[in-house]
Amino acid sequence: MYSPPKYLRRWLLPLGGIIGALLIWEVAVYGGFIRSLFLPPPTAILAALFNNIKYLGISAAITLRDIIAGYIIGCSVGVVLGVLIGYYRSLSKAVSPLLLIISPIPIVTFLPLFIIWFGLNIIPVLCCAALAAFFPSLMSAISGVKSVNIALIEVAQNFGATHKQILKKIILPAALPQIANGLRLSIQLCFLVTPVAEMIMGDIGLGGLIWRSADLFKTELLISGQLTLGIMGLVLYGIFGYVEDNYLLRWRPPREQNGY
Repeated sequence: MYSPPKYLRRWLLPLGGIIGALLIWEVAVYGGFIRSLFLPPPTAILAALFNNIKYLGISAAITLRDIIAGYIIGCSVGVVLGVLIGYYRSLSKAVSPLLLIISPIPIVTFLPLFIIWFGLNIIPVLCCAALAAFFPSLMSAISGVKSVNIALIEVAQNFGATHKQILKKIILPAALPQIANGLRLSIQLCFLVTPVAEMIMGDIGLGGLIWRSADLFKTELLISGQLTLGIMGLVLYGIFGYVEDNYLLRWRPPREQNGY
């Protein structure tokens, strides 16, 4: 059975799929099957992207700042607290009911409360981003710690290891793969929550740009903002993947790309 070269499978085939979809989209709009008011052709979106590059860049910088700051704060607190809750049973029993009550609540519903507390500024958006990153990192850290083989901990205790040594040498390395999954999921949730919080707040970041574009029926600018968010997410996922493979989980075998 013929198998295309590796470079062809990795780059040309996905690129060909994207170009094919864009061509079909362009033809459908110019053929009258789709009204350009509701869904502009790719060429119009590309033109809007370049014509508003400065406007989009400033808005993207604001959103990126909010996402990164919220992500760092939320993940730092979530991982530390998750490791402690997973390791200490008494702490787990004390806070688990509270976490079960709060975690299903949609993050954006906290925004009005944050506005009452902090006012109409950037802090409520940062709080929502941090909260979005907090729960996945917390839950993955708890799950990772609790899944560690208890026999390893008992052996370390028999040899006189302290709680600090057990956490550092056994718990954290064993739980790290699940913690990394939570950190990856936190990126996605930050991108889901932060632009929505910006829309509600008004003239802030890409969320505000998308909302204003909808008010003015500038669909091509609206989709340009969405496309910018997608590119930002792709870049951050790539950075995280590099850090994960080369630092967090560098002992793990290379990922197999089955089916490609």
